[in-house]
Amino acid sequence: MNDIEQKPTRSARRYVVELPVQLARGSGLTRDVSAAGVYFLTDQAYPLDSQVDLTLMFAATPPEPSIQVQCHARVVRVEPRSDHVGIAAAITSLSFA
Repeated sequence: MNDIEQKPTRSARRYVVELPVQLARGSGLTRDVSAAGVYFLTDQAYPLDSQVDLTLMFAATPPEPSIQVQCHARVVRVEPRSDHVGIAAAITSLSFA
């Protein structure tokens, strides 16, 4: 029997989490997030390889305000669906607001 070693295809651990996403052209909801990228659902289509600015909204325990992470990313996959569009984007830079 031949054992084939498979290399991991992801550069960072992926976390399955639903977070609100604010976009210049609307909003969305994440399906998963990692330090290297994000997959989110939205009603706006973005062209493959386009640049997108998005803000991830992390809830906090009151009285603390929510944590906002502003990301600049490149669209690496677009998945049209019946009621929305799935967007996979590689994060190129981020900052905390």
